[in-house]
Amino acid sequence: MSINMKTLTQAFAKTAAVIEKTVHTTVQSAVQEVTGPRALQDYELLHQIGSAGPGLAWKLYSAKAREGTHRHQYPTVCVWVLDKKAMSKARACAGLSKAVEDSFFNLIRADAVRLVRLRHPGVVHVVQALDENKNAMAMVTEPLFASVANALGNVDNVAKVPKELKEIEMGLVEVKHGLLQVAECLNFLHNNARIVHRAILPENVLMTSSGAWKFGGFGFATSTDKASGDCAHVQAFHYGEYDTEDSVMPLQPSLNYTAPELVRSKASSAGCSSDIFSFGCLAYHLIARKPLFACHNNVKTYMNTLTYLPNEAFSSIPQEVIHDLQRMLSANESVRPSALDFTGSPFFRDDTRLRALLFLDHLLEKDSMQKSEFLKALSDMWKDFDSRVLRYKVLPPLCAELRNLVMQPLILPMVLMIAESQDKNDFKLVTSPVLMPVLSNAAGEAMLLLLKNAELIINKTSSEHLESHLLPMFVRAYDDSDSRIQEEVLRKSAFLAKQLDLQLVKQAILPRIHGLALKTTVAAVRVNALLCLGDLVHTLDKGSVQDVLQTIQQCTAVDRSAPTLLCTLGVSNSVLKKYGVEFTAEHVLPLLTPLLTAQQLNVQQFTKYMLFVKDVLRKIEEKRGVISTDSGTPDVKHAVTANGLQSQVLSNASGTVAPAKSSPAWDEAWGSAHRGAANATATTTADGIQSQALSNTSGAVALAKSSPAWDEEWGSANSGAATTTANGIQSQALSNASGAVAPAKSNPEWDEEWGSTSSRTSNATTTTAADGLQSQALSYTSGTVALAKSGPAWMKTGALPPAELLMPMPMSLPLEMGFGLKPSAM
Repeated sequence: MSINMKTLTQAFAKTAAVIEKTVHTTVQSAVQEVTGPRALQDYELLHQIGSAGPGLAWKLYSAKAREGTHRHQYPTVCVWVLDKKAMSKARACAGLSKAVEDSFFNLIRADAVRLVRLRHPGVVHVVQALDENKNAMAMVTEPLFASVANALGNVDNVAKVPKELKEIEMGLVEVKHGLLQVAECLNFLHNNARIVHRAILPENVLMTSSGAWKFGGFGFATSTDKASGDCAHVQAFHYGEYDTEDSVMPLQPSLNYTAPELVRSKASSAGCSSDIFSFGCLAYHLIARKPLFACHNNVKTYMNTLTYLPNEAFSSIPQEVIHDLQRMLSANESVRPSALDFTGSPFFRDDTRLRALLFLDHLLEKDSMQKSEFLKALSDMWKDFDSRVLRYKVLPPLCAELRNLVMQPLILPMVLMIAESQDKNDFKLVTSPVLMPVLSNAAGEAMLLLLKNAELIINKTSSEHLESHLLPMFVRAYDDSDSRIQEEVLRKSAFLAKQLDLQLVKQAILPRIHGLALKTTVAAVRVNALLCLGDLVHTLDKGSVQDVLQTIQQCTAVDRSAPTLLCTLGVSNSVLKKYGVEFTAEHVLPLLTPLLTAQQLNVQQFTKYMLFVKDVLRKIEEKRGVISTDSGTPDVKHAVTANGLQSQVLSNASGTVAPAKSSPAWDEAWGSAHRGAANATATTTADGIQSQALSNTSGAVALAKSSPAWDEEWGSANSGAATTTANGIQSQALSNASGAVAPAKSNPEWDEEWGSTSSRTSNATTTTAADGLQSQALSYTSGTVALAKSGPAWMKTGALPPAELLMPMPMSLPLEMGFGLKPSAM
């Protein structure tokens, strides 16, 4: 028997393929047993958002694709998860059979299959079909908000209710719009797909993240052909008294929303009218905020309520919809209107806000003229919408239309206004994805609108988007030829700079602001540029501030108009606050001083300039501890030197002067001296040795403790001033209108006999030079001068000194003495 090699090869290939497929299936099953269904492998669950489906058995999770998985049109999705193990446990606790559990899971599978097959805007879009293992089922759909049942307060099977769901309050306009969307989809199912849903319940109507209402829960659906013809393949509903089975694993729709013909008949006789009844029950619940039936699957209660439905049951329903709602809820199937007939009632037709929402639903289908007219009308109408309608009904279609450059100036104001009510997370998820591309390409009026709302965008945008999208728009705005755009970007630049790195600001923003300030021919642009620089000063380093001052100097060289000069003053004030008086004195005052003569400043503006300059000078005086008086005599204030030792500044119009605490003996003996008025100044130098400067018109002056002997007998002296130089040796500067002058302790002999010399009038200044020897500079209007240390004979006898020692006071003292005393008139 010959063997056909070709046939044998084909047989081996088929066997290998079967083995490979078997191995792959086995491995995949093993992986699923460990990791769960495919949806849980491909997507990362973020948080639970709600529950849906029969008995709210499905848990809905917000999720995002994992790294490396296939990307799709939705940045986030909704993952539906059904815990089979938990359901089995609940079934066992309720005493139900395994057959009930299997039937319920088959119902879930049938629902998932129909969802994949049905493609309509009113049906939930499936991203990834149902997958399961022995522990769980999972599938992925478009992003959802929650089920209508959750929005009505039924949050069963939700572990932690989200804040948005807990605080939800649906307004009547939102309810109307949702009912219209449900009616539109129901019309499609009946007339196009030829399907009867049979389970129009709150848990089977889903609210998407964009605000649309869509159908799910097709587990009980059947075709209209089967419903009207052969019903052998359609399972009838069997309602009895309260049934525990339905509360755990419902195998039929809730009796509260089921048409009476489906309750009474033992066979399935459902038609489109049955869905209209269920739709009427849903509409009643949403409008009245309570269910029409609350029978808990008790058929007797249900039939009694339906038969004796009182008029009071419609007291909370708007008058214009009562008649249509009663027709929908009629036990007579032939009386019930179609879905579109119901939406044609005045309840829907006469609501202008609802018509606007319907136009937005089909905005992309309209031409530019229709869009323009509608958006102009909407700009006057949006204030009538509540925040939920704006966020979920108005914003999504507007964001989709932002791609139309012609419509952007009309759409952006409303988009930004709605964005203002969003938190940062909502803005990131809903508005930012469509707004960022607009920022990248905005020009003209659209750019101007975005710049005017830049603070809103900056506050809600991540730092990455600020650098990648907003900053490039600012750069384009600086270079734009439209002065309105330049002014607006300058007004918002400081706010953006606070959010950016300083180096990025210095590279991308500062040079362009300098350029606008120097090159523009529009006064308003220059003024805004200078104002912007003033706002930026507190974020800049000293080098950048010096660049700012240089730019201002160039501006004021060609433009000394009052606005420019006042902006210059504003920048100067910012510099003073940031870097203090020393930096201001060195870099700002030279800039401001020439501007004081500008004739363009009026009286008030000139006064502001002068007040600023005087304030800087006053701060300098305070820092130095010296106040200049009108007479030219410095008034030295109390200060503590760097080494922490105390110095004294004493000023007295009458009475006596006491030196620092370092002279306790002198201080004790000084109490009896009250013969005149004295002014005294004492300072302590860097080496910590105390010195005194005393001036007196009349009275008595005592020097520091360094001259104790002389100090004891100095009661008749009238005035003196002493300072101590860097080498620590004391010197004295004495000035006296009448009386005598005594030098320091270095002349004890002269000191003993000096008390009798009181007829001379002198002004004296004594200093100690770097070599430690004492010197004196004396000026006289009348009298004689005695020099220190030498102690000649003429000092003891009271005779006049030699002629070469008598000299007139020079007009100015030697600079190296540094006393700054005013020379006496000759």
